[in-house]
Amino acid sequence: MNKTDKYRRQICEFGHLAWQRGLIAANDGNFSIRVAEDRILITPGGVTKGFLQPSGIVEITAKGKVLHGGKPSSEFRMHLKIFENRPDFNAIVHTHAPYATAFALAGRDLTDPIFPEVIATIGKVPLVPYATPSTTKLAREIARFIRDYDVLLLKNHGIVAGGINLPEAYAKMERTEHICKIMSVAQMLGKVNQLGLDEVTDLLKNYHSHARIIAQYQSPKKWRKG
Repeated sequence: MNKTDKYRRQICEFGHLAWQRGLIAANDGNFSIRVAEDRILITPGGVTKGFLQPSGIVEITAKGKVLHGGKPSSEFRMHLKIFENRPDFNAIVHTHAPYATAFALAGRDLTDPIFPEVIATIGKVPLVPYATPSTTKLAREIARFIRDYDVLLLKNHGIVAGGINLPEAYAKMERTEHICKIMSVAQMLGKVNQLGLDEVTDLLKNYHSHARIIAQYQSPKKWRKG
């Protein structure tokens, strides 16, 4: 099995996983892997991710030209723009995970220092202003944020995450969904406690967090400890 075939199967496996776990429904969501500088594998449009087949994964260029397969996901512009702005990313996951999407619908971001694993491994998760899905405008809005952040909530839309490979991108999406679920329950119970500046600094040091994440917390506008 060559590298491209391996990645086609991997996209199908993670598409099935996301569908089984209820992170996407119907034909929602899209996944992509950069297999070369000018070659990208992406899920096809109009196909339920629970029924993806390797032969159906579409191959396109960095300009969006189809090299193999049928019609790519309508969100291909978003994927291309993310890859353009993040050369360290080789995979992208976009879903309508219920709790993360609920935060996006409510206009809520995840920038407060609350959950240690999210702070140390993902960093802040900002909210991208709304733009019509699948459009160049949305791709441009995402480009303004993705240079500095690994996971984004898309207002009234969903969540997108990138990583060095598909398992990492998927894990970032799933971890963000999990903390959104936890926070939804915590907010019903009462006040959600935040970590203080010294606690976050120590956390980032001990986790050897990426410089991009450390920079997000170096000059916080507001810190409070519950």
